[in-house]
Amino acid sequence: MTTDALDLKAKLGLDVFKTGGAPHIRIREGREREPRLRKMTAICPAGLYSEGEGGAITLTVDGCLECGTCRLVCGTEILEWNYPEGGTGVQFRYG
Repeated sequence: MTTDALDLKAKLGLDVFKTGGAPHIRIREGREREPRLRKMTAICPAGLYSEGEGGAITLTVDGCLECGTCRLVCGTEILEWNYPEGGTGVQFRYG
């Protein structure tokens, strides 16, 4: 099977995500219920944001595509966002 026959989710599953050190994105303490952060549950292409008990938003950085969508939507007052350390982060396998 060629990669042309795979859907987006299957192609993303072929990518490699290397973690190491501290997460490159963090929700600032006390900002877990921000309305802009809640939007990320719907628009994050990797589906990293989820709403938990009491409406607090949680973030799982494993699988981050490093697209910057959350950085643009939430800004630095809600998120601490840095590029991953060298050698870590997403390694795309297929376009």
